[in-house]
Amino acid sequence: MNSRRTFLLSPLALAASPGIRAADRKPNVLLIIGGTWRAQAVPWAGDTDIAVPNLARLAAEGMTFSRAYACYSRSDRSRPCLLKGVFPHALAGPNASTDSMLAESPTISTVLRSAGYRTGAFSTRQADEIISFVHAPDEAPFFAQWSMENIGNGLMERSNPERIQVRDDVPAEAQTRTRDDLAVFYARARTRDRDIGVVLEALTRPLRGNNRGLIDDTIVIFTSDHGEQFGSHMGQGDDYVYEETIRIPLAIRYPRVVRRGSQRDMLVSQVDIMPTLLGWCGAAIPQSVQGRDLSMLLAGQAGERPGAVYAEGRLGQKDEWRMLVHGFDKLVVDMEGNVVYLFNLADDPLEQTNLANVSAEQLKRDSLLAMERLWAKKLGDGVDASGLKKR
Repeated sequence: MNSRRTFLLSPLALAASPGIRAADRKPNVLLIIGGTWRAQAVPWAGDTDIAVPNLARLAAEGMTFSRAYACYSRSDRSRPCLLKGVFPHALAGPNASTDSMLAESPTISTVLRSAGYRTGAFSTRQADEIISFVHAPDEAPFFAQWSMENIGNGLMERSNPERIQVRDDVPAEAQTRTRDDLAVFYARARTRDRDIGVVLEALTRPLRGNNRGLIDDTIVIFTSDHGEQFGSHMGQGDDYVYEETIRIPLAIRYPRVVRRGSQRDMLVSQVDIMPTLLGWCGAAIPQSVQGRDLSMLLAGQAGERPGAVYAEGRLGQKDEWRMLVHGFDKLVVDMEGNVVYLFNLADDPLEQTNLANVSAEQLKRDSLLAMERLWAKKLGDGVDASGLKKR
């Protein structure tokens, strides 16, 4: 959860950091949301089949995260949660549209606009429009949200599916389809990467007497709504609790603050992105925000390392679930609070062995279940302030 005291100290701490002066202008922000793009399918995760040199360069020049999680397994809610810094249950009911959910309470765009930023939202093939926006003759800092969707065309250059590696948790009968689907995804990723490269190159061009261009004064973030199964656990598409769907890529380039080429294995939720960006931009974090402001921690200042992440799935359906990851232990409960899955991701990264009913794991299971209930109570997720269930 966001700490108001942490936020109030954040601008002072950043101003005192090496290379940052209080007179410096507020940073620009380019937030790239790569649609459904799983954490395992990026160069910094070791995927040798994906050819995205511009994302690889972004990672090399910034900080990457190996354990970032979506808070929902479908884009209709994960996207609003990312942009508003809240968990899915805090949005409108299960049948609400994404647009109506975004209109409910402050988003990063509306908060930064109130803080003096000029803001713009762009879709998949709008690299040229983004370049025009960031190079506009306006002294105000900018926030550009670039949301990429899962679209492509038959002209995309695809790799030979037979040469594509599949994860070990894809059964033999699903591997042909998986390779075909991955060939399409990798082709789409190459197209997106070329557009990202065009925009990043434009940020380096000299502008209005600035020989360095805008790049060193711009926070660039690449992440996604959630991932996809691609045959893992016999699953196709999204809406699963497994790591292939629920874990997301995250890379941040911010030369003022973030150490070049650094890697972090801390647990991060996508709801933390909004308050963290607001912390770096010196903007007030709305009271509605449930995510954590990690701006000081990522800048090397004092801060509590997140010990857990929380996620939700299939809201309003009979197989609704909640997930808690604490350390390397992952607990999943149903809507009645019964433990459905328990995995140890250190020993079993492919989630092949469900420990939920193993007697030797009872103490750990009970401890994690108590922690999950505490998170639910703190977030107001299906329980009231006394701890009584509302669902």
